Amino acid sequence: MKSVGNFCVVLIQDSTSSSGIQIKSDGMGKVHSCIANPELEGKTVLYDDRQRYVTYNEFVIIDLNYVMAVID
Repeated sequence: MKSVGNFCVVLIQDSTSSSGIQIKSDGMGKVHSCIANPELEGKTVLYDDRQRYVTYNEFVIIDLNYVMAVID
């Protein structure tokens, strides 16, 4: 899957809370495709998870403006 326009396709990473509860979307994921900013591809990013996004399987499609930070 490839992004178009100003969007990024992000692979959602499961995480586990301190109490052992598995969390599907905590605003973090690995960029799978980002035509608008290709240097983000393969990097883990934090995004605003309070917005509504289109999801497809384990991917979420995010407007680049809602990516807030790059972890690595």
